[in-house]
Amino acid sequence: MATWNADDLPRASRDPAVLVADLERWGYCLADGLLDRAALARTVAAVRATEARRAGPDAPTTYDGREGDQWLLLLAGEDGFEDLITNATALALVRHVLGQHVNLSGFSCHIVHPGNDVMGLHTDQWWLPPPVVPGAAAVRPGDITRGRQPYGAPEIATGPISPAVVVNVMWALSDFSENSGATRFVPGSHLSGHHPDPAIDWPTVSAELPAGGAVIWDARCWHASGANRGNGARMGITATFMGPQFRQQQNFPYALRPSAQAALSDELRSLLGFRVWNDYGASDDFAAEFARPGYARGD
Repeated sequence: MATWNADDLPRASRDPAVLVADLERWGYCLADGLLDRAALARTVAAVRATEARRAGPDAPTTYDGREGDQWLLLLAGEDGFEDLITNATALALVRHVLGQHVNLSGFSCHIVHPGNDVMGLHTDQWWLPPPVVPGAAAVRPGDITRGRQPYGAPEIATGPISPAVVVNVMWALSDFSENSGATRFVPGSHLSGHHPDPAIDWPTVSAELPAGGAVIWDARCWHASGANRGNGARMGITATFMGPQFRQQQNFPYALRPSAQAALSDELRSLLGFRVWNDYGASDDFAAEFARPGYARGD
């Protein structure tokens, strides 16, 4: 079983070199002080405003049957939060792992209430078929499920593993601590090529940092939210980025109203999946820089 020295594990830092080193070695890093007090207050207010607009008897308050886990899908480019999506420090770390061309896959607020049902360890790249040697049985991509994964130990692999194609940036809108249910990691597990066997109680480390920072992790790293034993909710916004050749978790081009689409900067249009990448994502013109929606064609 993997072991580590607690003194070597990631701590909240503003040094880009430290963040990169932690991300490569441990699979996650803790970027401190990315939002000042005013920006933090604006972001929390925007979450509450979005929550109020979508309130109603059918509003979801649980996820996968877990009590105390509240999820609020956010429409990047329409609900606000553009400064989170385009934050230079966060994007630099994402691109360090994934390369220059990336898309925003999902964007949501996760609120963990006191007494929550604890989430099981998992990865967020579960849908990528694992590598196999010629002649071995491969998992067909259309048959992959979360429950059909290559389980194993979190030690560094001795053979080929899948590369990282997803990186998460979770913005701390409240203080993240072990007591408040901060995200837990199995350090270094992103290099194992395995997924966590749910029957085993693997040791984890809580990602602790003050509000205004962000936890950034390679989606192959084993992780889960923790138990909130405090008196208040733990709030975070997760921006999930991925390579441009994969399907987005949220369909932003379809979801955004025409007025919101028209107001997007080119940077946001690219991140939200409107940019054509090597002919993929085109609408009526492979050579176009950005795909055009049907209502805008005029033919």
